[in-house]
Amino acid sequence: MGLSVAASLKEKFPSKSVTIFERSCLPYGASTRNAGFACFGSLTEMLSDIHQMGEENARELVFQRWMGLQITRKRLSDQAIGFLPAGGFELVDSNQNYNEAVEKVNFLVDDFIPDYISLSNAHKSTLGIVATGDVYSMKDEGQVHTGELMKAMEKYVLQLGVMIRTGSEVIGVEGNSLTIKDQYRGNIDFSADKIVICNNAFAASLIPDVEVQPGRGQVFITHPIPNLTFRGNLHVDEGFYYLRNVGDRLLFGGGRNIDFQAEETTEFALNEMIQKTLESKLNVLFGEAFKFEVDQRWTGIMAFGDDKRPIVKRLDDTIIIAVKMGGMGIALAGYIGEEVAELIN
Repeated sequence: MGLSVAASLKEKFPSKSVTIFERSCLPYGASTRNAGFACFGSLTEMLSDIHQMGEENARELVFQRWMGLQITRKRLSDQAIGFLPAGGFELVDSNQNYNEAVEKVNFLVDDFIPDYISLSNAHKSTLGIVATGDVYSMKDEGQVHTGELMKAMEKYVLQLGVMIRTGSEVIGVEGNSLTIKDQYRGNIDFSADKIVICNNAFAASLIPDVEVQPGRGQVFITHPIPNLTFRGNLHVDEGFYYLRNVGDRLLFGGGRNIDFQAEETTEFALNEMIQKTLESKLNVLFGEAFKFEVDQRWTGIMAFGDDKRPIVKRLDDTIIIAVKMGGMGIALAGYIGEEVAELIN
């Protein structure tokens, strides 16, 4: 998000000095610890959002995600970010009739993603799914290579003249100054005409009253699986579970809804109960005979609130915040960067 904001600012104000302060050597937050989904919202997730915040707000959120991804793809190129139009699917309860719901959702987003959602049970056997339920597809979904995306973003902003200061943890913001914690020189103060806070779930460390709650996502990736037929993205249970292939591996994440309280944290720890649940769910999806071995496990910290709408606003004449991406930072980043640039004059 910070890189996208910097790109938009430098594009709009090429003569201005723009500096990014990154607390670690390599970005340690959701920027590098995400699952690489380029998606906009599944059927049941959108229905939940409509129920929670109304049709117009739910539609606007999908538009922001869709437009943000278009901006990023155009800015960097699909090749540079490892974008694959692999397709998106959702497994839903077959005992529930979703015909009217599909019509409603498709009508809402028809002007930018025509025929967005459709029943696609024919894909079920191709995907290798044996769990009960109907499969719906989401048009235009894809995947990105997280590492390549970050490298491409860094290269792009550096070419624009943005400065990146790694190992620079911002520990305080007040007025037009910010304080950096430096392990060699102690605290260092910087001043700026404008300060944009883009640390998502960690915003409370700088803005105590910001309405953001962290949400930890548990993820694992398997070793290569011989004869794996699954290709694309799969969403289950309003997006609380998310699965994609990475070549012949499977990346599976989610389960925050099993224990909301424990996962409302900024600690990058593994939750053994949720990790085991993910493994069990993989066998439910593909059958007990489906064999896999976990290669790596990790967590990423997302940011949520009363609803999924990002917080992008001025706090005063100097400070702007762009936080609370609801687990959709990859898709939203391009759009939010433009939105922040519009707030600066």
